[in-house]
Amino acid sequence: MSEKQFLVSVADALIIDPDTKSLLVKGKALLNSSIEQTMQSQEIFAGRGSTLQMEFNYQKMLNISIESADFSPAYLAMQTGSVIKNELSKYYTEEDVAFDASGNGTLDKTPIGDVYVEMLNGGNLTVAATGTTVNVPSLSDKVAKVVYQYNTTVDVINIPANSFPKAYELVLSSDIYGSGGNKTHEMQIQVPRYKLDGALTLGLTHDASSTFTLNGKTLADRDNNYAYVKFLPLAQTQVDYIGISTTTADVQLNTGESEQLTVVGIRGGNYANVLNPAGTTFTSDKPAVATVSNTGLISFVGIGNAVVTVENGLHEDKVLVTCV
Repeated sequence: MSEKQFLVSVADALIIDPDTKSLLVKGKALLNSSIEQTMQSQEIFAGRGSTLQMEFNYQKMLNISIESADFSPAYLAMQTGSVIKNELSKYYTEEDVAFDASGNGTLDKTPIGDVYVEMLNGGNLTVAATGTTVNVPSLSDKVAKVVYQYNTTVDVINIPANSFPKAYELVLSSDIYGSGGNKTHEMQIQVPRYKLDGALTLGLTHDASSTFTLNGKTLADRDNNYAYVKFLPLAQTQVDYIGISTTTADVQLNTGESEQLTVVGIRGGNYANVLNPAGTTFTSDKPAVATVSNTGLISFVGIGNAVVTVENGLHEDKVLVTCV
């Protein structure tokens, strides 16, 4: 019996721009991430007693919600359908300014426009600066807070009124552990087209870090799939087969002929079979009659009968080879 396994729900995420193939976000610890599949159904009742004859499904959707523990300007840009521009812009700053005996104070930056000085009585005084100097005689030999704008190069995200999020490639990675506490697999969910809903809520809180939520739906790709869930077994974890089988039990070869065997690893349950599973070996009991390569290619050598044994782990199958 296989070991019980447990999925650790906290995941890492990658968000990739499908147009530029650039990695936009690499989230290290995403909290409260969830994937929800919904669909509509229609029931058909007919006959005596109006019994249920059929139910068909439609409008299948896959919704993904990601609450991020960290913050990135890329989250804002994606949800607002914009890009992050680096440009010269006006920027507000607040600083403590010491005024001398004449009431002159020196600012760290050259202000643009008015300077707002916080007076000791709680009011604000608007003054004009000369270069980096402001003069407030009533604040001589005192320190006050000053707010003003200055020009500097910053990253800017515009929130336009007529631009909307596009679809991105989303990759979610998580870990699967066995009941003994050992990591057995990595699970990766790949979404080729993740369309954000554009909802934007950025909480500003004093007692915890702000989280950022990305909600969206998956759009069908060119193969009409929403997502791909992949399981990567670790080195010590092997795929368990309940048996193996070759596509033919008898092979007949004439002089100079060859035939390629195809092996099927049978996993059972809801697991699809595996074609030509790794670790399969092939041996011929009579190489003078027929040889077999390590890839399963049987070749005529001489007239007679031979048996090719196909093995994978504890499972084996046999193929009768007749050379005429």
